[in-house]
Order: sequence, then structure tokens, then C-alpha cells
Amino acid sequence: MYKNTLFLFLSLVLSSLSYAQVTESNSDTAVVNKPEIDPEYDGGFEALAQYITANLEGVSNPKKKRSVPKEDLFEGGRVIVRFIIEKDGTVSNVVFEERLRKCEPCNREAIRVVKNMPKWKPGSKNEKAVRTYVRLPIRFVVD
Repeated sequence: MYKNTLFLFLSLVLSSLSYAQVTESNSDTAVVNKPEIDPEYDGGFEALAQYITANLEGVSNPKKKRSVPKEDLFEGGRVIVRFIIEKDGTVSNVVFEERLRKCEPCNREAIRVVKNMPKWKPGSKNEKAVRTYVRLPIRFVVD
């Protein structure tokens, strides 16, 4: 009985130690809200605006609007997409802060464009690259 109890105790201790060795440190996965240097799209704000304009596919209502009930017509507006710029500059964790209630195709298009962005220059703190949140408003005009 004593040997079985001792064996069980040792196996629990060893399994907890092996688990502790696999965990990452909090600094590796933490997202910094206020970096010393903000992440930047390569080429700056103007290049980012050009990327969005060039890659955003237009959303339009059906050609014969009169045959579609008014509540089914798309309405344009602004979405706000939040994402993380990783330490290597890639975009991850793309989510909405604000979405368009009456234009689901606009919402899908905003997510698609952000997920397909090229790498950014990552933010930094203490001269080290850090994971950083970015908020990006995108405006849709629907005819």
C-alpha cells in the first residue's frame, strides 16, 4: 500500500513539473497597450489608405432596388476592426469593435482585407519588438 501511494505521489509531482516546463512566460504572449514606438504600416498612413482602397471590393445593392424590401437593402457606414501586430509584423486576432448592422458583406470584406495585409513594422518597448493592438476604421459607401 505504501509503495502504491508513494508511486502515485511521485507520478503526480513529476507530471506537474513537466507541465510547468512547457508553459510560456507572460512577457512572450502579452499584448502591450502603450508601446514606446507604435507599429507602422510600411509606407505610413498614406500607404495603408492606398492598400485598403486598392484591395477593398465594393459592395452594392441589387440593381432593381424597388423589388427588394427596404429592410433588406445594404447601408454603408464605418466599421472598426481591431487586430494585433505580432513581434514579426504579421496581423493576427482580427475582430470587430464596431460592425455594420445592415451590411454583412461590408463586415466580411473588412475582415478579409485586414487579414490579407502585408507585414507591418512591429511596435517596440525597451528596444524590443512587442505585440500591439491596432484599431482601424474602414468606411463603406453602398450605392
